[in-house]
Amino acid sequence: MRKIFSKILSFPKFYFYLLLGKLLGISCIIRYLRNPDPSISIHLLRAFGAKIGVRTTIKRTIFLDNVYEDENSKGNFSHLKIGDNCYVGDCVYFDLANEIIIGDNVVISGGVSFITHADCNRSKYLSEKFPRTCKRIIINDGAWIGFRTIILNGSTIGQNSVIAAGSLVKEDVEKYCLYSGVPAKKIKSLLDA
Repeated sequence: MRKIFSKILSFPKFYFYLLLGKLLGISCIIRYLRNPDPSISIHLLRAFGAKIGVRTTIKRTIFLDNVYEDENSKGNFSHLKIGDNCYVGDCVYFDLANEIIIGDNVVISGGVSFITHADCNRSKYLSEKFPRTCKRIIINDGAWIGFRTIILNGSTIGQNSVIAAGSLVKEDVEKYCLYSGVPAKKIKSLLDA
């Protein structure tokens, strides 16, 4: 009964922020999601184009970058796709210059960063040495991403894999494996455990 009552009370808040976002633009929603009411965050993300499955929880604060300022940006949250029964911890950073696709039953611990692009366009010299990259990130079903992990563009995390806290993922991760370190290296297969 308490859960139903809580949902009824959250609907006016949702519609208030939805209207605010429609009138003042998506930047208003981005700022709100830095200190949100978790009961309406998923509804707002969906209302502005994200695909988020059932029984998914967003603990609290999320940081959304390059929603409308990057050359690949869509001007909405359509680059964010999260499956069913996922958990997204506090203070997760999503660079939405390209797609971030998260499968079902995934745990994203607090402080994780998904970085879909790299661009040092302010320096002519460096931009020639390190040209812009912009690639999607894929997290397959059942993965567990540890606290403050950084996942760089073009990376795919295999099914039921674990990335240890504080790791830096810059390439594909095999399924059913534990990876750790900077850069992340395979520690062991989880099938052998």
